[in-house]
Amino acid sequence: MRFFIVLSALLIISNTSSKKEDIHLNQLGYYPKSIKRFTVVDSKSNQFEIKDLKGTTKFKGKLSGSKYWKLSGENLRVGYFSAFEDTGTYSIFIEDKGSSYPFEIKNHLYSEVLKASMKSFYFLRASTELSEKYAGKFARPAGHPDTLCLLHPSTEKKKGSMSSRGGWYDAGDYNKYVVNAGVTIGTLLLLYELYPDILPDKSLNIPESGNGIPDILDEIKYELDWLLTMQDEDGGVFFKITSKSFCGMIMPHEDTLSRFVVGKSTTSALEFAAITAHFSRVYSPFDPAFAELCLGNAEKAWKWAKKNNNIIYENPPDIRTGTYSNKNIENDFFYAASELFVTTGKKIYLDHIINNPIEPGNFNGASWADYIVDLGIYSLINKAKNLSKEKKTELKKSLLKIADEISMDLESISYPVTIEEFGWGSNSNILNSAVVCAMAFYYTKETKYLNSVVVITDYIFGNNATSYSFVTGFGDKTPMNIHHRPSNSDKIAEPIPGYVVGGPNYERQDRKDRIPWGVVYPDTNPAKCYVDEQGSYASNEICINWNAPLVFVLGFLEANKDCLSNLKKN
Repeated sequence: MRFFIVLSALLIISNTSSKKEDIHLNQLGYYPKSIKRFTVVDSKSNQFEIKDLKGTTKFKGKLSGSKYWKLSGENLRVGYFSAFEDTGTYSIFIEDKGSSYPFEIKNHLYSEVLKASMKSFYFLRASTELSEKYAGKFARPAGHPDTLCLLHPSTEKKKGSMSSRGGWYDAGDYNKYVVNAGVTIGTLLLLYELYPDILPDKSLNIPESGNGIPDILDEIKYELDWLLTMQDEDGGVFFKITSKSFCGMIMPHEDTLSRFVVGKSTTSALEFAAITAHFSRVYSPFDPAFAELCLGNAEKAWKWAKKNNNIIYENPPDIRTGTYSNKNIENDFFYAASELFVTTGKKIYLDHIINNPIEPGNFNGASWADYIVDLGIYSLINKAKNLSKEKKTELKKSLLKIADEISMDLESISYPVTIEEFGWGSNSNILNSAVVCAMAFYYTKETKYLNSVVVITDYIFGNNATSYSFVTGFGDKTPMNIHHRPSNSDKIAEPIPGYVVGGPNYERQDRKDRIPWGVVYPDTNPAKCYVDEQGSYASNEICINWNAPLVFVLGFLEANKDCLSNLKKN
């Protein structure tokens, strides 16, 4: 009899937990003046209540009609409570589902996760100790000094080595890639140029804090200093620092595999040119000599790329780490020409832009190589003094067209999702669509674009088909077993906070029926192809170019929280 009672209690708890997760909401919460929206699965109820911690009903609202979404295989209803603005901690109650995870309504909603998501880059620093003063319990010894990186034959150099210290580990592994640094730094510099006070000096508690330079620029410079080591004497830029294959799940200082300088490509030269040119103009007020050095190296890389305009990187046969291959070299040329033109005003770069028109990227199945076009466009609109008003208007229209499409999609789908193809790094595609809407608001001040950024961010923090808040350390149901070597091997239960994971991936390249050591996905609906397991590199890895748009979006919202308005008081 006692066994039956205990079993019944366990079933009730399990059923309650399951129903709680049927209410999908932003687990961090909402700004007082923002649009407030959630999604519920398979509910027969027609209304919901907002309750405080004492269980007192503070707001009542109606649920929308049920709508089936094939990408998650669910019948979904939506609730709005935008008119409820009282700060505090609450939960959503639905009669046939019970209470949701708790959430807050508060003014500085994303201030802590913004700092954590930016400081996550500090935790990726190579070649340096992370001391307890700055890293807390995640302190670790220095890994990968990279003072004797072997020159791989793909560099077309004679046998030898070079020093390539510093920089960020790119993802869950310990390698460093030039091209992925490009889109990452470009996105972070965009945030700084728009809102220079959003991550000021002393905001991140990093070794450089207190030097009079904004912490966001200090952290970017750590990566940029490494990038400068990757430029060859002829102006070309080596592709990556890597071991021949991935090491095991060990700490950085435990990895003893030989490190190699690998390859040289048109894309690595152009990404290098773009971000060193961009950094040059941003950093000039702080260190004019260093800024001048960066610009000289940028122009040198451009000249090399023009002479070697179709060298596409592919891994040599003995290298089995990340490829980051890109055949759309025209994207890289546009990005580099845009940043160089904005910084120098030289006609040769403007001529390239005018003579090689290009469209902004879209977000279904997009990659890092697509977003660099948008970064170039933003810089041209924002900072190009010698670009005609007509050209800037044309560029704005192309971006606003995409932002309008995104906003319309958000109205038609029950979850605030902006893609139909859930591929590798789907969360970054969704976040980059929020960047487009953020820029559309920056240019027009139209509330619909700001509302779009708000609800897209809700998706990342829990209003999605998995019910996960996809950012480590923030939310009630967050990833605990991310594919990230330090987080897996530091003997600390929780992962380093502030990382957004890749998210649902219908291809499931790591599934068990494909590789013997693979993982089992509990659901194969495209929007649910996610599993919180360390082995799931296809859905649960982290990456610098995924965290950059997260930082941008959170910084944008914190900077514009006073612009929020309730045009939809549902």
